[in-house]
Amino acid sequence: MSAVFGLLVILLQVSHGVETSCDGRQNGAECYGALGGTLLLRLMDDASEIFKFDLKKETTVILQGRRGNILTDLTKSRFSFTPNNGTFRINNLSRDDGGQYSSTAYLDSSGTNPVAQTLQLIIQAPVSSVQLVSECLSQGEMRVSCSSGGGDSPQYSWTLNGRRLKKSQLLSGNSEGQIVTLKRDVSGLLVCTARNRISSVSKRVKISPCGVETYCDGRYDGAQCYGALGGSVLLQLMENSSEIFRYEWKKKSTVILHGRKERIVTNLIENRSSFTPSNGTFRITKLSRNDAGEYTVMIFDSNEAVIEKQTLQLTIQVPVSSIQLASECLSQGEMRVSCSSGGGDSPQYSWTLDGHTLMKSQLLSGNSEGQIITLRQDVLGMLVCTVRNHISSVSDEEKTESCGFEFFDCTLLNGTYISQWLRPSDEIQCVKPALSLDISLLICVLEAAVFFLIIIGIFLYFAWRKNKLLKGEGSAVPEEVEYDNNSVVMVEMRSSAAEP
Repeated sequence: MSAVFGLLVILLQVSHGVETSCDGRQNGAECYGALGGTLLLRLMDDASEIFKFDLKKETTVILQGRRGNILTDLTKSRFSFTPNNGTFRINNLSRDDGGQYSSTAYLDSSGTNPVAQTLQLIIQAPVSSVQLVSECLSQGEMRVSCSSGGGDSPQYSWTLNGRRLKKSQLLSGNSEGQIVTLKRDVSGLLVCTARNRISSVSKRVKISPCGVETYCDGRYDGAQCYGALGGSVLLQLMENSSEIFRYEWKKKSTVILHGRKERIVTNLIENRSSFTPSNGTFRITKLSRNDAGEYTVMIFDSNEAVIEKQTLQLTIQVPVSSIQLASECLSQGEMRVSCSSGGGDSPQYSWTLDGHTLMKSQLLSGNSEGQIITLRQDVLGMLVCTVRNHISSVSDEEKTESCGFEFFDCTLLNGTYISQWLRPSDEIQCVKPALSLDISLLICVLEAAVFFLIIIGIFLYFAWRKNKLLKGEGSAVPEEVEYDNNSVVMVEMRSSAAEP
């Protein structure tokens, strides 16, 4: 039977492109590189201080130099060399790069006393996708196996609640084996780590003892009880049998328990069951599918009349276990996440993010009780899926991160109105829709009209000011009065002029 698991999570996932480094200045050094990754190989301190040097793989010359000047053309290869710190880089490592390398350095022009060194390069594939599989044994022990989906020469180690597994906790195996068998009473946070020279991957699981025990109060008619396959169930049938004249408990027409007061007369499954008269509880161990069904308890008085009768329904379920989370990035940066259990009857699912139930506003599709959900682009945090049935519960968590998309606001670039989610490799394309084009054109026209109205207003203001100033200057000069020739004044003036 599969074990009851909880909190299954990948702590570290290693992929190709790993960069490793090795000090090759010591003769006989053993170096490791990741398949598809990069190796930084330290050959010397400073090439400018060395008269002549070279690097060979077996008999093939890879690098030659003189006083810091590189004599070998590396421009079209996967190799590069940095003279000032003597570091040789190999990119995109392949299996063929493995083997023995030798370097020779001539410290002066005399060519005497050359410094020769060798190193062994080993190429390994990183370990990845660790899987944990558990199995409950006949006596309640738990066998757990740890395996890596890939990687060369993986080595395994186990811890429980942060400490290395002790011999006292193991029935067989050891803390560095691929398979361990835990004793019956061992529980807690179990972590398996698979590693090689260039990578390390861990997976952890919260384990509970095999043989889950459930409890059910069967003193009420129609009680619905659940038991774990391979576990035990404790059924409360009555208060105290010593106060009951006679009682009988049966499954359909088969009498399982028959007693008078504290004396048990019949117990047909006594090899894996027990009855406690003082508190009226009946325990069944090593539950099987055949134990499921409807049970009836009847209580009689001294006249053999039935004074109480209750029925209960017992359902046997397999505990949920081996929960798996799988995520996938969609085209617009959304994330689809699925949750599944490797075993268990009638599993039910629930989701939380950072300790809170997922809200509709965080979901593009699905719901917080579905097996598959799709998160919106901006939803990040610790995502937890819980799978449960009536007898067990398992959780798995994953820290959600951006699907390689960044939110780019085009309004910051050229005044357009469309924003979008882009991968780092995507070309930024801010497309302005026709509606936004019309609106922007209208805004430009309005801005121009306001500008011209302001200019016209300023012009009219200064014209009015000028006219007012001119009128003020005219009022300060004496007014010259012109008279008509026939006016009284003009006649008088002519008369005065005619007199002697």
